[in-house]
Order: sequence, then C-alpha cells, then structure tokens
Amino acid sequence: MKKNIKTSKSVLFSVIPVMIALLLICTGKPGYASQEKSQPKVSVKSLDKEYRDWLDLVDYIITPTERGIFLKLTNNKDRTGFIDLFWKMRDPTKGTPENEFKDEHIKRFEHANRYFKYGSPIPGWKTDRGRIYIILGPPVTENEVIQNGLVPVLIWEYYGGPSKGLPTMFRVVFYKRTETDYYRLYVPSVDGPASLLRVESGSIDANDNEALYKKILEFNNSVAEVCLTLIPGESLYSYTPSIESNMMLSRIQELPQKSINTTYARNYLNYKGIVETSVTTDYITVNGDAYLFKDPFLNLNFVHFSVLPSRMSVDYSPEADKYYLNYNLMVILKKGDDIVFQYSRDFPLYYSKAELESDVSNGVVIADFFPVIEGEYLLIGVLQNSVSKEISYYERKLNVPPPNAQHPCILGPITSYLETSTAQQMKSAFNIVGRMIKTDPKRVYGLKDTVYGFFWVERNDYTQNMTAQLDVICTDERRPYKKSYKFPISQDNKIDFIQQQFETLNYGNYTIKITLFDNDGKILDSKDKDFEISPNSYVPHPPIVSKSIKPDFQFLFYSMIANQYDNIANTERSISFYEKAFAMNNTYPELIKSYAGVLMKQKKYDQIITIIENLKAQPKEAFSYFSLLGKALYGMGKYSDSLDALLNANKIYDSDFTLLNQIGLCCLRLNNKEEAIKAFTASLKINDKQDEIQKILDQLRSEKN
Repeated sequence: MKKNIKTSKSVLFSVIPVMIALLLICTGKPGYASQEKSQPKVSVKSLDKEYRDWLDLVDYIITPTERGIFLKLTNNKDRTGFIDLFWKMRDPTKGTPENEFKDEHIKRFEHANRYFKYGSPIPGWKTDRGRIYIILGPPVTENEVIQNGLVPVLIWEYYGGPSKGLPTMFRVVFYKRTETDYYRLYVPSVDGPASLLRVESGSIDANDNEALYKKILEFNNSVAEVCLTLIPGESLYSYTPSIESNMMLSRIQELPQKSINTTYARNYLNYKGIVETSVTTDYITVNGDAYLFKDPFLNLNFVHFSVLPSRMSVDYSPEADKYYLNYNLMVILKKGDDIVFQYSRDFPLYYSKAELESDVSNGVVIADFFPVIEGEYLLIGVLQNSVSKEISYYERKLNVPPPNAQHPCILGPITSYLETSTAQQMKSAFNIVGRMIKTDPKRVYGLKDTVYGFFWVERNDYTQNMTAQLDVICTDERRPYKKSYKFPISQDNKIDFIQQQFETLNYGNYTIKITLFDNDGKILDSKDKDFEISPNSYVPHPPIVSKSIKPDFQFLFYSMIANQYDNIANTERSISFYEKAFAMNNTYPELIKSYAGVLMKQKKYDQIITIIENLKAQPKEAFSYFSLLGKALYGMGKYSDSLDALLNANKIYDSDFTLLNQIGLCCLRLNNKEEAIKAFTASLKINDKQDEIQKILDQLRSEKN
C-alpha cells in the first residue's frame, strides 16, 4: 500500500542521529558535462518513425523546452525514458497504473485523425478542428449550419472557467470558404463577418460590420451571434469584431503547456548520464538550501545543505506494521564541466501510522554535509525515493574562499526557528561549533516563532578591527521595517560565530543582510538571505533527517579533501591531506587504497609498499593488497616479484581486466610473450573496448607468426 504526502506543512521532529560506519571515499568522474547548451539538436527526419510519430502525437501539448531537449537526446533508450517521464509529469493520479491524461489525449488524437481528414489535404490532427478537439476535447454542443446565403459554418460550444483563463462559456467557430473546402478556424477580427456570407461582390461593403451582421441575422441567428464575438454576452463597440476573442483563442493554444514545469526535462538531459533513465519515473519539485561554514577545529570549509521534496510516497510493511521508504541522496560537486567530488548516501525511514499522520504528515527534510576545497562550484543534489521512483534535483552555486585569504569574509547568513546546544565532537548537518541549528528550506516562519539569524566572520590574514552589522529588512513597500544590530569582531579569533534573536516581526517578506565594515566604514564583505513571516501564528516545520559522524571517523573528512585535490590535479595538496587522514587512521581500507592511487601517480612506490602493509592483515583486502603491491614492484623494476604478487591477486579474483593487463605487461618485461598473449586475450574478453591493448596483442600475434 502506497501513500503520497504533500509537504505543505509539517511539524518539528528530532534529528535522527544515525552513526555511519562507512562514509564513502568517493572518486570523481571527470568528463561529465551539462548537456543542455553543448548538445546539438538532431533533425526530426533523422529520428526513427516511432519517435517522429510521438512528436506528432504531442505537438499541441509539448512545450518548446521539452521539444528542444528531446531533440538533443542522442539514443533511443534516452528518448524512450524521456517519453515515459513526459507522460508521468502530466499524470493526474500519480502512483496508480492508469494515466488518465495520456489515455484521453491519445483518444482525442485518434478521433481527430479519423473524422477530420475528409476534404483536407493534411492529416486530421493538423486541421483547425483537430487542434481544437485535441486541446479542448469534444464540445458540449455542436451546431453545423448549412443554409443558403451563408457558407457552411460549424459552431462548437464549450465551458471554460477562470482556472483555465477562459470565459465561463465560449464558442469556437469553423467555416468553409467553398462547399468543397475543409473547415477552417474563424477569428472574428481577422476573417470578419464578410467571410461567412455568400453575397454578390460589392452588394455589401466588407468593412460595414453592422450591415454584415444584420444580413447574417436575416439568414441565421446562431451564426449572427458568433460573427463578431465568440464570447456570449461580451459588450462590443459599434459592431467592431472582438479582440478578446482573439486573445481567448490564443490562450486555448497555450492551455496544454500552461501548468508544466519543464525543469524536469532540463534535469533529465543534464543528469541522464548519472541517473539510470529507468528510475526517473516521477519528477518531484523540492525546496532546498545550502550554506558554507568553516569548522575551526578541523580548519576545513564545509557545505551544509538540505532538501525538502514537495511530495513523499511511502509503502507499508504488514510484518513490521510500519510505513517505510528509502531516500538515496547523490551529491555532485562540479567545477566547470568536470566532477570534482561525488558520493551517494541512503536515508532509510520507518514510521508508525500515528507518526505518518502527525509528525511527518508533510514529509521530511533530508540534510547532509561534506568538506570542500576552495573554488567556484555547482552543487547538485539528486534525491531518489525508492517508493514510486520519485526523483528530485537541487542545484546551487558555491564560491569557497581559499585558505589564508587576504581579506575577511562572511559565511552564511542562515535563519532558524530553533537553536540548541550539542556535543562538538559529533559532526552532522547544521551542527555548527556545538549548536544544532534547525532549518526549514522554505524559510517561512509563524508570527509567534522565535526566529534567529546566524553568521560567521572568518578573519583570515586581516589584522585590523572590524564591525559586523546585521540588518533585518521588510521588502514589502506597504510595511516598511528595518532593524539593525552591530557586533564588534574580535582580533583574538580566527572565526567569530554570531547569532541574533530577532524581535517579533509582522507578516511579510524579509531580507537578513550582513555587512562587514573596517574602521573607516569601508565595506569588506556583504551577504544576504530572504525569508518570510506567515500571517499564521505558528508554521509547522518539517522534521530533519541527517547522519552523524563520530570523532573516530573524522579522518574521512581529510580524505575527502584529498580526493577533491586529486580530481583537480593538485597532487601535492592531495598527498598532504591523505597524510593527515592516514595519521589519524592507518588501517581503513578505502583510505589506504585511495592514498596509494595518488602515490602511484607520483611514482612513490616505496611509500605505497609501506602504507599497504596494513591491508595485508585484513583477509577481505587480500586482492587489493597483492594488486597494489604488484603494481608498485613493477614501477620499481622488480618484474619477477611483481608478477608473483599480481598472480596471487589473480588467484583471488580473475576478472579484473586492469590486473590482467598489468600481468601481460609484466610478462613482456620478462620476455614471456606466450603468457603475455594469454593475459591480454583474457583482458579483452572481459572488456573489448581497449584499443591500445588490442594493438599490443595484434603485434604480439604477428611477431609469433
């Protein structure tokens, strides 16, 4: 049994302290790039027939953005995935097997093709009647007027309504220029009443709308009612054809695209390389926020961020009598077109029925954090719900100052509805220097909420006195408000943490602005953040779910920093931070392997052999130990010892093509070409996309013959 929960409101929930025993030391994947701008469009004619037919089917309902992105997709698998997501975004009852919108649209399209093609040189769906029928569906009433003195006229009547931006009742009119013509859309101010009459040329002035109207009235009252306006009861001036009718017809054309958020399409194009297209079945919007803070104890910059999906689906386990879901959070840090850092983390959640209906009735905030090196980045969060395959994307630009910068800087600001003390040793999202800051990504607070502002001032190498000013400003013109708070910044601290409780605020839109001044009043830095005070006394805030890191695992932060430096080719800084991490924990397998990988690039083979000794005593790491040992010995020119180690690794796992390649190269160094051929052949059976290895193998075989 599945449930959908909309996150329009929620209640405070304690942070779930989940200790992670394994925080992934992730490698970047250079080469991934945003494709929305760089990817050229393919021509419609080059598509397979089924995709050309699909573009015809959705011609009136697809937005220009969706169409453009579809034409940038380069293979049929991605096109099929996009089509599936396209329909799901329009499904009025997500989570059920039926898609009523899709079924109704196909039904209308087929009807238009079947009944409106007669007498027309174009397919039925392309005719004016076909377009209106596909967009609006069958009319409430249909009146075809065939009468002497008038051309054939067809009047369709519809109900609209303000929610659609249409009159409560309106008509759409078609006419034939001749008996053998096909029905065309009638636009009063463009075609004019004269086009509906069959009278001798010159008998009535084509610009005399009053005379034309009265003549049509002599023939048929229904046609006279629609010859000047399509909107019943519209007041017209001096028999002038209605301009509002034109605008109404234009709104009808735009109606299918009006409520579609095309962000899903751009995200599909940009992230299809990192998210399997088969799981992008339901795009969910999110509120998100991200902040940069400096940890004074680790001397590292951290990104703290949170996302709140607009809907949360859960499933039910009868055995446990619990509702459950699992959020998988993938975090990507991009610098230009390259990925500098990437990791993935699961957030399994279980709730009783009572908790589901109260504590998490409107979803949860997923919060996380990680250290980051200096530079300008794009932070991307991809959140996937295991139930109903819901997926959300969050993006935020980051500008991380370099260590020991010349100028001071402000980190934050952040607004909060609650702040509590916590243990500084534990690290978790929004646990900043011993304070747990409760954040709501929507940044909406009630009239009686206690609202706080937080920010940090990092002095860096600046030695003069400074003053920070916090301004709370109402941006609503009708409710002017400004309150300023000033804080002297101590010369004794590298980082000053400042918090301020705001006085009671009236409802409205606000900005918190932090400005840093020197002694002469010159602005050194400035940051701001918007928030809102609701007219309600209290606003329920969603529970926050995050994971905590114990002190014993904080070496992982240094390894993450080392990994990021490695991915931007700053090997010196990378090794420096791997050394810090290794000094804190010299037995953690993933750390040792990552560290060894960077040392391998620097040809520091003796150091590799030293650090991997701690893998030797771990049976599960035997393959990694012998593999790294063999590669290090090969680099040192000890080919016989290297081959022994590599063969030991291959006995444990014989399907690693990189290891087989190393064995082949080692055999070549030992002039054992037969064994080299065997190793390279086995490698290519596992991965046949190795051009260089194939060339080596072909050369060896030719020499043998």
